Amino acid sequence: MEVLGHIHYLFVRDISISKDEETGETVEVDNGLKFIGKCREQVNGSGRLIAGVDGSMITFNSVVHLDKNVSSIEAGKEVIISNDSEGKYIRIKGIVLRFTQGLLHNRLWV
Repeated sequence: MEVLGHIHYLFVRDISISKDEETGETVEVDNGLKFIGKCREQVNGSGRLIAGVDGSMITFNSVVHLDKNVSSIEAGKEVIISNDSEGKYIRIKGIVLRFTQGLLHNRLWV
């Protein structure tokens, strides 16, 4: 079911961790962008603060409203909000500061 007002597209940078066979070092492999779903991005024009995962108060750039069926996105993940379904026209690119699951919708802060 498509929610009225969800006119943007959310992508998460998909990074997997593997070990180098020769050295045993941990290596991050960038698998590109993964489409998560439609969303609505709202700019924080007033400079409001939110509590981070550690309880500290932080300023965020945008809050992103998502359908309630979107799975949790952990803090620290890189996200891109785009005006198109292919991720070419980027509105905002940043790091997830917080994600909350609500009764009617989910939100994340960038």
